[in-house]
Amino acid sequence: MLKICADIGGTKTIVGLINEELEIIESHKFETYINNPEQQFTEIINIAKNYLESVEHVNDTILNIAMPGPCDYTQGVFLNPPNLQKYNGFNAGEFITEHSSFKPYFVNDTDAAILAEQRYVSSMTEDFIYLTISTGVGMAYMRNGTLVSGSDGNFGEIGHTIIKDNSDYQCPVCKQYGCVENEISGLAISRKAGLLLNKEVSTREAIEMYNAGKNKQIIQMIEEVIYLTQKLCTNLYSIFNVYNIVLGGGVTQSTLPYKTRIEAYAQKHHLIQNREIVVRISNLDANVLTGLYYVNKNK
Repeated sequence: MLKICADIGGTKTIVGLINEELEIIESHKFETYINNPEQQFTEIINIAKNYLESVEHVNDTILNIAMPGPCDYTQGVFLNPPNLQKYNGFNAGEFITEHSSFKPYFVNDTDAAILAEQRYVSSMTEDFIYLTISTGVGMAYMRNGTLVSGSDGNFGEIGHTIIKDNSDYQCPVCKQYGCVENEISGLAISRKAGLLLNKEVSTREAIEMYNAGKNKQIIQMIEEVIYLTQKLCTNLYSIFNVYNIVLGGGVTQSTLPYKTRIEAYAQKHHLIQNREIVVRISNLDANVLTGLYYVNKNK
């Protein structure tokens, strides 16, 4: 039986049909309506209804949705998502039940991703962290093969914890200086590069300049980003007593040397020296979307 799943991102949304082998049978991508949650969920519902009409063997009651936090995932209410500020207070669960016959299930996007990653990591360990670095930064935790999601699904909201105590950039959402998301995310890299060069610079362009080795300011900036990421991961190894971290998200899929640098730093500074510290870069194309199949596996 195929399940209809939707991954809502800060810039793009993808709605797809997923089978039990975590394969994407069909998918539809569109720009996230960042200023209009009603239009956003109307679009998702319409795509889901079209799947029911055009594809056989689709579960016609369940709609699994990954949302960027923080949210109340038990109800589907957006609480304060940094990149979707116009969604604050919007009750997606109520909207979907009022405008369709679907029963919605909601989960944090990183929780969905780690459910997909577990399939490929389980032979190595049942305890690991999934850390995504893309538009924002998120985390999920698998303990003894079981997802730890917190009281309302917001476990692992590390994006707005402090990682740099001398930052001069105040986060517009949490109002703190030096939070993780504004120091190491893709948006942070783009913003910092733009300030250094006094023009708009994409994350990809900044990384290409770093690799070319021709701009000392960009090199120093990205070196600091990598260093802060090393510190963050070493904290995670220690706090959660894990030895495996899976890195996902667009920034970690780049040519930046995350794996070697994080492993070397953590191996040097972690107090338990007789255990191997492992970083794996995810090779799954759509781990959030496909992992949604497992949100209610027995339904």
